[in-house]
Amino acid sequence: MPRPPSADAPRIFTGIAHSYDRVGALLSFGQDPRWRHALVDAVDAGAGDLILDVATGTGLVAMELARRYGCTVVGLDRSADMLAEAAGRNGLIAGLVNARAERLPFPDATFDHVTFTYLLRYVDEPAATLSELARVLKPGGRLAALEFGVPSSPWAFALWRVYTRLVMPIAGSLVSRKWREVNAFLGPSIERFYRAHPQRVVERYWRDAGLGDVRSRRMSLGGGIVMSATKGDVPVASDVRLGSAFYALRPGGWRDYWTLLHPPYTAWHLSYVLLGAALAPAPDPRIVLGALLAFGLAVGVAAHSFDELQGRPLGTRIPARVLVALGALGLAGAAALGIAAVAMLGPAFGLFVAAGIALVLLYAFEAPLVHSDLGFALAWGAFPVLTAAYATGAPPLPAVAVAAAAALLSLAQRVLSTRVRAVRRRSASVEGEVRYRDGSRETLDAESLIAAPEGALRILWLAVVALAVGLLLSRYL
Repeated sequence: MPRPPSADAPRIFTGIAHSYDRVGALLSFGQDPRWRHALVDAVDAGAGDLILDVATGTGLVAMELARRYGCTVVGLDRSADMLAEAAGRNGLIAGLVNARAERLPFPDATFDHVTFTYLLRYVDEPAATLSELARVLKPGGRLAALEFGVPSSPWAFALWRVYTRLVMPIAGSLVSRKWREVNAFLGPSIERFYRAHPQRVVERYWRDAGLGDVRSRRMSLGGGIVMSATKGDVPVASDVRLGSAFYALRPGGWRDYWTLLHPPYTAWHLSYVLLGAALAPAPDPRIVLGALLAFGLAVGVAAHSFDELQGRPLGTRIPARVLVALGALGLAGAAALGIAAVAMLGPAFGLFVAAGIALVLLYAFEAPLVHSDLGFALAWGAFPVLTAAYATGAPPLPAVAVAAAAALLSLAQRVLSTRVRAVRRRSASVEGEVRYRDGSRETLDAESLIAAPEGALRILWLAVVALAVGLLLSRYL
């Protein structure tokens, strides 16, 4: 007789609590902390709210909720080992309860919000468990969750299969025999769950539990899924209809491919190639054009295609297999141009080519090294300048100075665009007003909230392109 899922949790989690945080972050290449951060983002709690964090484990999500929102958090888990670790979180967690998610020891509508992490594979009846979680949630409150997922694209699934079936057990054995057992269990467990409960069925469980506005966000090629929903028939304001980006066209047909290229931002990043080349006394036009084409394929096509696979942030309807093909062909074309340049410039340039390929692949897998603010600035700002400067024979000190300036410009782009993306792509409504000292008032809406940063972005990309083209032309005219 097969073992019920509820029997797996005590067997798996006993004995790993002390090393759980460190090993989990290491074996996921930093993705697990990033997913938990996205889960906390999805809650959007207030300072006076009371939150229940189910399957709290060592309290990672509960701790971040308390720090981020200044709210009161109660953690619940069935593992005494995990709760003992959570108890050392410097008093950030208001209370810890040893209980099961299937039978919560709280009255109806107790909590303003409820969260859970990696839970549904360890309960016998996921649909009933979601109803129980919704029971203790107040009307209008948010339920947010993080679960492992199975990538949908064939190539990502193949990589995921190799990693979960081969790499993780071997890596776990380097830590301990217990971690080898845990890692060997993980991949098959995830697959079994989604064979029995496909993602569309899981989303139906949420709706059947009385939850509306159900949202699913696939992360890291589908290896993680962050879900959120609101309890009850709470109207969701629909005043935000801004599109995914100021350059995005209406979804469908050829327009999706224009949107996918991020034309203003791609032109902005390619301008850094021109800035690097403009530092050389006599930049070879062939090398400049080749570098532009290579970076255009790598950033404009490959990186953006892989990014669109991650939950469709631009809302395009391009089939996943086409995005995979575009990403692979774009990266292959950039690599081929780089290899051709090595024949002209010498083997040392191969280091730049290898670094560029690595950056695109790390971006595809949403590695924190590239997806952080600093990583973005160095990868898409400084690196193109340094590559073009080296290829065209520019002096090193000016190249480093201009690369630093490009990194700062990219950092400014990141700072300005982060809020804009959140409002355009994730917000359901924006409400508020500004009260001035003279007594006048200004109503805040989505358009006014993003007007200033987006206006700056529209000007900056044009300014950087004009500056780069002008400086390069000064070398030829």
